[in-house]
Amino acid sequence: MSFRISDIELYLPVKVISNDYLHETCEIDIDFLENKIGIKERRIAADNETSSDMAVKAANNLFAKGKYQPLDIDILLVCTQNPDYKLPTTACIVQHKLGLKTSCMSFDINLGCSGYIYSLVVAQSLLTNSIFKKALIIMVDQYSKIIDYTDKNTASLFGDAATASLIETCENGYGIIDFDLGTDGSGAENLIAFNSGGRKQDDKNNFLYMNGREIFKFSLMAVPISVNKVLENNKLTKNGIKHFIFHQANKYMLGEIKKKLELTDEQVILDMEMYGNTVSSTIPIVLKGLKDTCKLKKGDLLILCGFGVGLSWGTILYKVD
Repeated sequence: MSFRISDIELYLPVKVISNDYLHETCEIDIDFLENKIGIKERRIAADNETSSDMAVKAANNLFAKGKYQPLDIDILLVCTQNPDYKLPTTACIVQHKLGLKTSCMSFDINLGCSGYIYSLVVAQSLLTNSIFKKALIIMVDQYSKIIDYTDKNTASLFGDAATASLIETCENGYGIIDFDLGTDGSGAENLIAFNSGGRKQDDKNNFLYMNGREIFKFSLMAVPISVNKVLENNKLTKNGIKHFIFHQANKYMLGEIKKKLELTDEQVILDMEMYGNTVSSTIPIVLKGLKDTCKLKKGDLLILCGFGVGLSWGTILYKVD
């Protein structure tokens, strides 16, 4: 059986954090933000807006198209690192708010930048069981709730968003063809919210901490290895791939990955300027943009690659149906 991403929708909060604001609060150069980081603005959740609120809005935007209905969904995966509560899972709350059937398997996946890739692989694995027909995977994060907007290392990068993707069967040989997943927890403290769980550290604050240098080194090492592994396993060359859709970390990082993999400008998509780094939602946002502008045709081969917090990474070979 083969499985495809049959539809994607998103939700963006109303509030905007502009580069002008960041220039005023932490004196970051606007030209640096726009030309090197590649971001002009980020959407930020309202104070009273939770991850489940955003997840529901993204899913309802998908259902509003009329092709799928809430009762069609057999599996709900909510990928978030900013849940409404430590317990219960945000997926249970979203299941109820959306009116999904009570026989719908619903659970959270706690992953960040690689979350979409992992969620696709999990959904595919569960759908292989013929009991299940359709999976809804929702990516949602509110890093704004854990960012210090005077911290130059994190304030400029992240935006809030939610995306909803419908996964179902497709013609054999299309959709998800192959994947590679990996984890290296030895780098966990390079991107971490120290006091966000049970392991409290009195000398640490509650904001997101990022060692940008180490994350950059990790990404430049792990991504090419993972991508090349998938290509080699499927006897493909880089020239045979229409687009490489990487996690939209920042413009500079993707530029360096592009150089290391020797890819063309046309192959690597940049779509973060008006959203920022939306963590697990970056890849589906790029995919939605390509679908909405009819830039994909049947048979196109894509590489989807997420990498970051964990540290973790994942690559999927995908054939457009």
